[in-house]
Amino acid sequence: MTKEGNSTMKRTTLALLLATGLTASPVMAQQQHDHANQAAAQQQDHSGHMMQDSEAMTAHREKMAEMRALMQQARAASDPAERQRLMAEHREKMQEHMAGMMQGDNADMMAACHQRMTMMHDMMGQMAAQQDMAQHD
Repeated sequence: MTKEGNSTMKRTTLALLLATGLTASPVMAQQQHDHANQAAAQQQDHSGHMMQDSEAMTAHREKMAEMRALMQQARAASDPAERQRLMAEHREKMQEHMAGMMQGDNADMMAACHQRMTMMHDMMGQMAAQQDMAQHD
């Protein structure tokens, strides 16, 4: 395949990826909110959820900052034993945070994100297969 054809394939792949991401989100949102009663109930609880979401996001950011600080300390550590200790602490915090994200109200959000990521992974596999076929012609 020529350099120009390869570039065109990359641009096409990127465009398809972006289009898929932009169309998947509204479709998923529509599927999740297809009943008017659900939308009305959500609107009534909107102010309460905003506070919870804000608190959850603040807690998430704090945990991410802790993990980043541990990673930065591990990278800067010159003693291999200290680096290993910091990496173990980082891994433990990361696992705790992931477990917390998979519980309660976050479980539905994480499941929806997982579905989107699976769809994107499948599309990327198809694009890679198409590119491989194009290169072998």
